[in-house]
Amino acid sequence: MNISVIIPTLNEALIIGDQIRSIQSKAGEAELEIIVADAHSDDDTALIATDAGAKVVLVEKCCRARQMNAGAELATGEILYFVHADLTIPDSFVDDILNAVKEGKQYGCYRVTFDRFNRGLNFNSRLSGLQGIFFRGGDQTLYMTKKLFLKIGGFDDNTVIMEDYEILLRARRYEKINIMPAKVIISGRKMEQNNYFKTNLINVLVFCLFFLGASQKTLVNIYRQQVKGSKYRL
Repeated sequence: MNISVIIPTLNEALIIGDQIRSIQSKAGEAELEIIVADAHSDDDTALIATDAGAKVVLVEKCCRARQMNAGAELATGEILYFVHADLTIPDSFVDDILNAVKEGKQYGCYRVTFDRFNRGLNFNSRLSGLQGIFFRGGDQTLYMTKKLFLKIGGFDDNTVIMEDYEILLRARRYEKINIMPAKVIISGRKMEQNNYFKTNLINVLVFCLFFLGASQKTLVNIYRQQVKGSKYRL
């Protein structure tokens, strides 16, 4: 089995090259392809990604769901691994994922930790090890066999925000998500820029409204108005 790593991007020229090289280094001799699904960045994201050895697919609309679907369509791997550009995946990711799939676990994620100490962030880290849709998120990364991905129809192209939760709602009809023990390192910058409690409050609000059937426009507008650095676009 081989893995296709899919990274959705928008204006990530400062970090995408390092991310690709880091993933390549951690993969070692494993059979791996890296696909960057770029939403026509204004900077050199696509060029840098190509130079670093990744395949690049350009997607007209900045929508992670559409970008990740485009990457999956191009992918040749039997396993798809969706990763954000601004996080650090475990050194053991290839073995972790391959062993999990061999055990029959068709999809899964990692726990998370943050790149700085904060009691609130540490609390969030502990929650990421729990089962339940509320404790999931795209920053935990997601692996899924291509067979299951196609079976459930991939990501919903019309879901701009909460696309990671939406696909998990469909995947869990077949089996429980596999939460791997290693941790992805994510930046706490957004939390600190926006205030830890405010950011968590907005996340909970958007989560609840999503499950109550609120429109994507409503959810995106809330997030863009309240959270600095949001890249969501309708």
